[in-house]
Amino acid sequence: MSFMARRFIKKFRAEDYKKNVAHSFLKPNQKINIFRQNENEYKIRPVKNGQLVTIQTVANPTSQILYFHGGAFTVPMNDDQLEMITKIAVESDSQIEVADFPLLPGHQADEMLEFAQEVFETVIAAELPTFIVADSAGAKLALQVLVDNPGKVAGTSFISPWLDMKLTDPEIVSRAGDDILLDLPTLQKIGGWFESGATPDKWVDFTDPTQLRGVGEIQIYYGANEMLVPANHQFVEALTAAEGVTPIVTEFKDGWHDYTLWFKLAETKKTFKGIAEFIKDRRGA
Repeated sequence: MSFMARRFIKKFRAEDYKKNVAHSFLKPNQKINIFRQNENEYKIRPVKNGQLVTIQTVANPTSQILYFHGGAFTVPMNDDQLEMITKIAVESDSQIEVADFPLLPGHQADEMLEFAQEVFETVIAAELPTFIVADSAGAKLALQVLVDNPGKVAGTSFISPWLDMKLTDPEIVSRAGDDILLDLPTLQKIGGWFESGATPDKWVDFTDPTQLRGVGEIQIYYGANEMLVPANHQFVEALTAAEGVTPIVTEFKDGWHDYTLWFKLAETKKTFKGIAEFIKDRRGA
């Protein structure tokens, strides 16, 4: 772990930072729309109570990134997330397609999935090779799109995926107190909202290899501080056993959830470089 990461962890613990994060998840300002504030800079297409936002980051892109943002399914996409995916896109010569999905609790999980599928079909109709990048809660939607559309993307990258909505695993519960960013009761509450609107047959079990066939090559980045690590291990184990899947895993010692939103971290720079190189290496495949 870098010196800067250690300094941030000490600061977050002293300030009880995860209390503020929990409040932002449960009491978000859903009126914020960073794209409408600067709509002349983007191509915005309304889709099923959400929007598909096209961002030209380079003059002649050779691939496109479909991005599913984090925020516990309740928080609108923010400027830090936009900066993160823009850095990755510029480094990989990619155009960005943001899947700006409808949010809980006003909309249900199945509505999010319908949105995600329609957006996916729109994006892959273009000639550019398509890659998926998703962080935190966005990975839940992205994984389902991958499972429902095998073989249609050139590669996938997940950052700090949140795939377990119940969060009752004893290993997760035992780690919750040490997580500097995420509050377990808050995520359990939001996970309950998600599951109440999710038709079981429409959603994959991320721990079952037979349901993950054909997902392809998938990078998974996360921090060892995250209480979600046991779920990540279960996911990787299932991916490893699944047919037609190659997981590429990077765990950063003492890194925290969504560490890539802190841009000066060495771990963040390594992640961006790793994703960009992954895209550049595979878009011609």
